[in-house]
Amino acid sequence: MPSTAEPTRRVDGFDVVAFDADDTLWRSEDSFRAAEARFAELLRPHVDAGVDVDAALRAQERADVSIAGYGVKAFTLSMVRAAVTMTDGAVPGAVVGELVDMGRSMLLEPVHLLANVPEVLAEVAAEVRLVLITKGDLVHQTRKVTTSGLEHHFESIEIVLEKDIETYQRILGRLDVEPARFCMIGNSVRSDILPVMALGGCAVHIPYHLTWELERVDDHDEDVTELAMMSDVPPWLGIV
Repeated sequence: MPSTAEPTRRVDGFDVVAFDADDTLWRSEDSFRAAEARFAELLRPHVDAGVDVDAALRAQERADVSIAGYGVKAFTLSMVRAAVTMTDGAVPGAVVGELVDMGRSMLLEPVHLLANVPEVLAEVAAEVRLVLITKGDLVHQTRKVTTSGLEHHFESIEIVLEKDIETYQRILGRLDVEPARFCMIGNSVRSDILPVMALGGCAVHIPYHLTWELERVDDHDEDVTELAMMSDVPPWLGIV
C-alpha cells in the first residue's frame, strides 16, 4: 500500500535560516572594484614605473583589517595610507581629497537588490525563523538594512566585526538554536560557509561574480553545497 506520509522537506530540519547581506542580498563588491580602478588611475602618475598599485592597495587593506575592520570606511583609510606610502608622502592633496570623496560616495550609494531577493525572503520567512548576519561597519550596514526594504523579513539582524566560529557560536547561543538546526546562506566560502560547517551547521554557497581578495579560499576539504542563484533557495529547502 502506498505511503500517505508527507514528504520530508529540508526546511523542516532547521529552526533558523540565516542570510548574508553584501553580495548575497544586494550588490557591494562592484562598488569596491570601481573604486579600486579609479585609485589606480589616480596613483599611477605619481609612482615609479613598475610599481604594482593594485597589489600595494591589497597589502594595505590586509594590514589594516586588524585595526579598522571591514567596510567602506576601512577601505577608504587603506586607500589613503597606500597612496601616502607609495609616493613617500608626495601624493597631491587633490588626490587624497578625491579618495576621501569616493569613500563618502560609496557610503551614500543606494542599495541595489539582487534578483528575486524580496520574493525569496518572503517565502522562506513564512516557513522558518529568518536571521540576517552581516559583517562590516555598524553605521553603514545598518543604513543599508533599513533602506533596503527587507528588514521586516528578519527576526534578528546581526552586524558583526568578523564571521568566525566564535561569532557564530555567540549568535546561535543568543538565538537558542543548535548548530545542526541552523542553516547559513551566503556568497563567501570563508565567512559564510566554512565556520558554520565547522560547528556542525548547514551552509549553502551562492557565488557572486566578484569576490574580494581577502575573502578568497583556494583550498579546503569541505563538500560545499552550492546553488546558482537566490531563486534556487526555496526549492532546495522544499518550499513549493
